[in-house]
Amino acid sequence: MLNKYYAESKIELINKIIMFISLFMLGIIPIIMYKHISISYSPVFLNNSYATGEKLDIFNFYKTMTLYLGTGAIFTLFMYKVVALKEEIKVNKLNIIVLILAVGIMLSSLLSEYKDIALFGNFDRYEGSLAWFCYLTIFFALYNMDIEEKYYKFFYFILFPFLIINTILSVVKVFGFDVLQLKFVQAMIGANGAAGGEFFTTLYHFNFGSAAGAVIFSVSFMYLLLEEDKKRKILLLVGTVLSFTMTISLISSGGFITMLLITPIILVLGFRFTDDKKSVFKWTCIMIDINAVISIILMKINSKVYEESFAILVKMHKISPIIIPLVIFIFGSLLIFMKFINEKKFFNTVSIVTVVFLSISIFLYSHNLNKENKLIEENSQTSIVRMRDKEIFKKINEMSTDRLNIWTKTIDLINDKPIVGHGFDTFPYVFLSTDKDGGISTYGEVIDKPHNWYISMAYGSGLIGLIGLIGVIFYLIRGFYYNCIDKENDKYLYVFAIGMIAYVIQGLFNDSFVGTSILFWTFSGLCANKIIRKID
Repeated sequence: MLNKYYAESKIELINKIIMFISLFMLGIIPIIMYKHISISYSPVFLNNSYATGEKLDIFNFYKTMTLYLGTGAIFTLFMYKVVALKEEIKVNKLNIIVLILAVGIMLSSLLSEYKDIALFGNFDRYEGSLAWFCYLTIFFALYNMDIEEKYYKFFYFILFPFLIINTILSVVKVFGFDVLQLKFVQAMIGANGAAGGEFFTTLYHFNFGSAAGAVIFSVSFMYLLLEEDKKRKILLLVGTVLSFTMTISLISSGGFITMLLITPIILVLGFRFTDDKKSVFKWTCIMIDINAVISIILMKINSKVYEESFAILVKMHKISPIIIPLVIFIFGSLLIFMKFINEKKFFNTVSIVTVVFLSISIFLYSHNLNKENKLIEENSQTSIVRMRDKEIFKKINEMSTDRLNIWTKTIDLINDKPIVGHGFDTFPYVFLSTDKDGGISTYGEVIDKPHNWYISMAYGSGLIGLIGLIGVIFYLIRGFYYNCIDKENDKYLYVFAIGMIAYVIQGLFNDSFVGTSILFWTFSGLCANKIIRKID
């Protein structure tokens, strides 16, 4: 009896240590930057060309090293709980899905042509299979342990330093000031004048910064509407405004589109789980008014802010005037239908239909690409109209800043190894040797990544890895939805689930990356923890 009490108290202590390590990594990894010089072998792109030699990186190396060290500590502590203290790991469906994803990741490295790159990642990203195993370890540990309710809020507020730093960086860049010219900034990152280029964000690229800003905006806004403490609401309003400002200041449409798509869902949840409907309306109006003023000021200072945010709506209207009304109609119809039928069955039916429709569409698109390529190989003078030459393709490609073109090229590569993929971060090496355009985009830039989380996953670890990732996402979204239907009033479940969903949306436009992936896997672990505890 005494031994059992001793083991339980030890497990409780270890859970707290794992939680604080996870909390530390969530707070520090998106921020940490320091000079690291490595020797890289061609093809590595630099200034729109591929080169070999010494490469300076300030963004990614130490982020990944921190991830390795933190995950190593979590794995050691978790195994001590299981092996020495005999803590039971409960069998559930999510464990099986995670295993499928892990198998896909492992096979992608073992069968890759570039095994070292697939394992450790390329010099400019460091997100190989090892980093992916770290994500899964953090995720698995978080949902397989008890977390006291009082600690959940820290997983949001730990992001405030990141928000403040990146909002300042992005806003001063809109004003045309480059902080990289400051000596103390160069000294802080260890470059001492050696670092050149532009400094938008601590996340390596403005696309990643905009995506992270949109995810944190979603979490902040959801938290703001569900929180009852008025003093904390003011702080959450500040977080919502900062994250919105950061997102649009980084001049990347992916983050703005994510905010547009997630906001209606947040409002529905806010009204559903708050007794004081006037409070939801009031704080939403305050947030919109402040963000509207900020938007107007930033757009007057730099017209690109408008071009990569609200102008997207104009571009969508030009492609087809029915797109925006159709999206609104579909969302409204779903809400109405759910009132008159079994909501859980409705969710399952819609999910199955969506997955089947997307799978068939992607298969047909991939099949047509293969067919088109074979026809051209057999007869280079063939008169067929290629997909990329069609007007609708050009319009969508222009609106997506050449992403449709890049996705199409990547699908060609996926067709070569559809089951296990080519290995993470090997894209430049495989793509350069096969692309007929020399690896150059429509706008004359080097294509170094797929610019889509799901296509990137399919490229890196094939259908096995993609099925595992989609399985994790579906499990979490279904659990979140079921709890919503059952009116489980769990504030932090919805807060972190919304963050997870926002990341899923922005993944349509961006790749995975250590500085942003830590947000997804941590939020997902917290969300899964809540879902599994309610099932038990």
